[in-house]
Amino acid sequence: MERFKKPLLATVGLLLMLTAGCGPEGGPQSGGGPQTGAADRGGPTAPGGEGGGSADPVLPLHDYELSASQYARVQRARMTAVQECMRRFGIDLEVPAIRQVRWSHTPALVHRLGDREPARYGYRGPLGYQADQYASITRGGTKALFVPTKYGGVYDGSIRVFDGRVVPPGGCQGEVTRRLDRTGASLRKELGDDSVIPWKPLADIEAKVAGTVSADRRYQEAVGRWKRCMNRSGRPFDSPDAAEADPRWVASVSITEEEADRPVGRPEIETAVTDEKCRDEANLAAVSLALHTTYQKEEIKENATRLGLVRKLLLVQLRNSARMVP
Repeated sequence: MERFKKPLLATVGLLLMLTAGCGPEGGPQSGGGPQTGAADRGGPTAPGGEGGGSADPVLPLHDYELSASQYARVQRARMTAVQECMRRFGIDLEVPAIRQVRWSHTPALVHRLGDREPARYGYRGPLGYQADQYASITRGGTKALFVPTKYGGVYDGSIRVFDGRVVPPGGCQGEVTRRLDRTGASLRKELGDDSVIPWKPLADIEAKVAGTVSADRRYQEAVGRWKRCMNRSGRPFDSPDAAEADPRWVASVSITEEEADRPVGRPEIETAVTDEKCRDEANLAAVSLALHTTYQKEEIKENATRLGLVRKLLLVQLRNSARMVP
């Protein structure tokens, strides 16, 4: 996954498209217990957004998810184990801090704006919102893991020996994956997902369903109502995504730690406030949620076996992560 270096206000649609084409998750940049109740399965806000409460929308795919805190636990175990492995080769690798996602990407997926508090923050949301959108889609993942080129072979296993020491098969990434997958190797083989934490089948379905929803006549009619409302308000846009990605403010938000955000401007706030009112008037979020629910159910029916494997492997990794990082 490439590391963004330019400021970017990331819409969920854009992030879904970007992550759908990713290679192995968390790759280097060159240069608990058994299943229990619904809340432990991720609850109404899975895969993230435990700070958002019960107002977050529930989608069928959430039944196959971990909760935000559980995803964070697995990701922390992963990063700790990567550091331990690299240290055996005399490499002190700095890994990004993993924090629990507070703002799930699900509200934005169904075109809700309320969790961003438009009257205060415009489209960007509170501090941490933009980073949480990426982390939520990748189930707690990070795009900031940096492995210097000279150590890349130790990380990915492209070399067999480093400084006289034998590199484990698949490098430290392979070793960590095997530790997380312990007792679940057959699930990994059957699933055929090369991401350390198997989030891509979930994101792929979300992306496919989002495309299906956007082509649905009922959704397009809701967008038509939204456009007419925005036109009456003197803020014409072709779509909600176009409003969020307006060049006047899209470049003012950074999702990297290297660059600071620029202050949110009055035009963005006024547009976002109007946008939220027009989405409510057009019933856009309700239509979108209903369609996402319907089409996700269809995808789940077609992919039940694969999603079952994802769920089982996630639970295996959750149990093993507790052993790796007490």
